[in-house]
Amino acid sequence: MFHQLPELVNRYLMPPDPVIIHYSINPAQPPPERPSAWDIEVKMEDANLKNRIMVTVQSSKDSMSDLNKLDDEVIDSLPAARSFL
Repeated sequence: MFHQLPELVNRYLMPPDPVIIHYSINPAQPPPERPSAWDIEVKMEDANLKNRIMVTVQSSKDSMSDLNKLDDEVIDSLPAARSFL
């Protein structure tokens, strides 16, 4: 998981792909007195990203299971650790 960290972080550091909005300007209409600007929220589902996240989460669960087993083995093998806990 740690070796995948640069790939995961860099994905969020790159600018997103531009959104193309098809809009026609009618030159017969006069321009507005005051220009206007709007923020448009675009919600998209990225199936590729979702699949990669699922793989990462699943491997993380497997790793956590392995780590928990190792922790149990270490605790069982050290009587001093058991009395301390």
